[in-house]
Amino acid sequence: MNKTKALLTIALVIAFMSASTAALAASSSTFAGATKDAWLTGKIEAALVLNAHLNPFAINTDVDNGVVHLTGVVRDDIDRDLATEVVKGLDGVVEVKNDLTLDRAKAEASMAERQQSGRRDFGSWVDDATTTAMVKSRLVANENLHGLKIDVDTRDDVVTLSGRVGSSKERELAEQIAGNVGDVEKVRNNLVVDKL
Repeated sequence: MNKTKALLTIALVIAFMSASTAALAASSSTFAGATKDAWLTGKIEAALVLNAHLNPFAINTDVDNGVVHLTGVVRDDIDRDLATEVVKGLDGVVEVKNDLTLDRAKAEASMAERQQSGRRDFGSWVDDATTTAMVKSRLVANENLHGLKIDVDTRDDVVTLSGRVGSSKERELAEQIAGNVGDVEKVRNNLVVDKL
């Protein structure tokens, strides 16, 4: 994907998330923190995608009250430091906890896997990015879920949910919410229920 396409897609996703954020913030003042974190997550992922030296597919981000936790793999120390600096430079980031591990082979394999999994046309890519943003914003908006702990990925209108939830009811609720969004044809629910 070239930078122009990535930038356009990111702009569309951020615009949607910003509109959702405004609507959700107006309905509940206690929701402002989670909404802000979801918006910040979108900004971080956009910044990582647009950086020519980092593999954004091997870096995971979690945001809690402006504190960003980076996990995943990078090729070397320079990539690890670069990821920290890219994220630290974004408005709204309070602190960066960098738990990226060094594994050149795994980081490069992740990028190769994405490239070999088949290229999508730009329209499909934008549609999937928009669906991901819609699902994520609805998960975050639901007061009975910890939506920021749920990762959402969409490919060809199939949504994959991963992460951890507190109960089997939350797992089912997340799946139902995702399934009721726009053009979603199928939901792969890989959420794990935490045992207390």
